[in-house]
Amino acid sequence: MTVPVRPAKVSSLHLTDRERSARKTLDRAPRPRIAATVALTIGDPRDPKILMGQRSSRHDFMPSVYVFPGGRVDRIDSYAPYAGDLSARTERVLEAAVSPRKARAIALSCIRETYEETGLMIGTPADGQVRNMKNPTYDAFRQAGMLPDISRLEVFGRAITPPHRHKRFDAWFFHRHLGDSLDPETPPEVNDSHELLNVGWFSFEDIKTLKLQRATVMMMDVFRDHVRRDTPDPAIFFSRAKHGTYREERFP
Repeated sequence: MTVPVRPAKVSSLHLTDRERSARKTLDRAPRPRIAATVALTIGDPRDPKILMGQRSSRHDFMPSVYVFPGGRVDRIDSYAPYAGDLSARTERVLEAAVSPRKARAIALSCIRETYEETGLMIGTPADGQVRNMKNPTYDAFRQAGMLPDISRLEVFGRAITPPHRHKRFDAWFFHRHLGDSLDPETPPEVNDSHELLNVGWFSFEDIKTLKLQRATVMMMDVFRDHVRRDTPDPAIFFSRAKHGTYREERFP
């Protein structure tokens, strides 16, 4: 039986003053923007250490809480060079909602965001010349002789921000295990950024001491169940608000 992750500090679902002020300027609920986030793990696959960082207090959306690296999908993610293929399961789940090209862009965006927010480059050596995309992140991969690698990403959840927020995302949650052989005591080097502070590798027990937003607590429980399965569930957890009621469903 999976034991829920229950942090000592949980940020409520209530809007901050800045969020409330921003929401009042809108006539209607904003349309959710597609986003992606990834739980990168090392060590024991069933009880790993997980890469997370703390959002700056300056953010007007989910300030000061710990999250997985990630962010919204950008236009460039649809045509940037990449390596690897999505697993058949992840491809099937994503393409139940979006086109094949958008599915790859969603997966690629969390690899890009991971580098931008933590400095960790998830890639594979490029086989030949890679064109300059005139984008700082993809150019960094090119200069390193690498391509962002979308293989071994397994989608495990999806959550749509409720309509009362001034910023809304249709967020897809991925997992990629970086290898049992990587020593949790000497993990891959990561760095803080203007997006994430106090970036590091945390066990499930460590995470109980961090401040999380309620939605992250929910997804952390889903993730813990995911990593302890012998094979990924064919469907994923899906959270959304419908007709004013929060729903926890399965997708597709």
